Amino acid sequence: MKAELHSAEAYRLEALRRYDILDTPREADFDEVVEVASAVCGTPISVINLIDQGRQWFKAEVGLGVRETPIDSSICAHAILQPDLFIIPDTTLDHRFCDNPLVTGDPRLRFYAGALLQTAEGFPLGTVCVLDYKPRELDETQKAFLRLMANQVMKLLELRRIAAAEHSARLRAEEMVSEKETLMREADHRLMNSLQLVQSILAVQSRSASSEETKAQLDMASNRVLAIATVHKQLHLSGSTEEIDMGDFLRRLCESLKHTAPAQIDAIDLTADAAMLRSDVASGLGLLVAELVTNSFKYAYPPGQHGNVAVTFKQGPDGWRLEVSDRGRGLPAGFDVDRSKGFGMQVVKAFVRRLNATMTVSSGPERTAFEIVSHRE
Repeated sequence: MKAELHSAEAYRLEALRRYDILDTPREADFDEVVEVASAVCGTPISVINLIDQGRQWFKAEVGLGVRETPIDSSICAHAILQPDLFIIPDTTLDHRFCDNPLVTGDPRLRFYAGALLQTAEGFPLGTVCVLDYKPRELDETQKAFLRLMANQVMKLLELRRIAAAEHSARLRAEEMVSEKETLMREADHRLMNSLQLVQSILAVQSRSASSEETKAQLDMASNRVLAIATVHKQLHLSGSTEEIDMGDFLRRLCESLKHTAPAQIDAIDLTADAAMLRSDVASGLGLLVAELVTNSFKYAYPPGQHGNVAVTFKQGPDGWRLEVSDRGRGLPAGFDVDRSKGFGMQVVKAFVRRLNATMTVSSGPERTAFEIVSHRE
């Protein structure tokens, strides 16, 4: 069923166009929102979706591989007509979507949850949404996180709009460069603070978790957010909006991860070259380190046995190499990384692909290592 138009559609579209966001290139700040939303909500698809005239356009997405689709099949076009969160546990049981071509055909979407992107004047622009191929629900922490990400995207859009206005003003006054840098650093600083708030919320939830399984899932989500927050902290401290020092970045990240380690982890041993990498590459590497180190925390050393986790980063003429290893009990017999269906390993493989890299795994009685090597572009 095609969604009805908003009751003030002309004004809504005018509000959307004031942000000058449609058909702009991908940006790391928005990409990181959908990556974290997908990881925390445990869904294969996450989108920042904006409802334009006759189409829905994606500022950022993971799991879809397209930038826009027709409005007729849009679930988000229904979502912007609803207040707060719009959740469809099973699309096949909802009369509005059971005959939707995205439900009956590829990619066969079964679950949808979207948090509203809304201006201060109350005009809905789109959603931050997560989707899955199977029916499901979100817990209260995930719902709160989705709302927080929608608020963060609106702050980014506002900051982006303000930055554009300031940019034009400074062009006329021949002060564009310095003012633009100030605004971009301020935007990065605010995003860093918001991500640290998310991590704090997850940490509180972890401490009060009713089961070890729930605690472990919350700790993993916290570490994923931590990796992105550390990238933004580095950008803010260095004053750079393009590149960061991987040696310093990984040192800060490993120090933070050590605070979440169980008692049997004695240390995280880091060896890292002082290489300058693009912030989007650094972000992906940070998430890989967080995921693999957390995996070692959970499985490497059984109760009563102590040991270290090692992180090595090397930059060479043909690219970089990252290795995370431990000297614990090793991987289960018959473990195949390519066939693994574990969520954590799916996250790792997704970021390896995003970084245009390859991963090899070796495991023996005395050492387990995950090695990721970049491909020369």
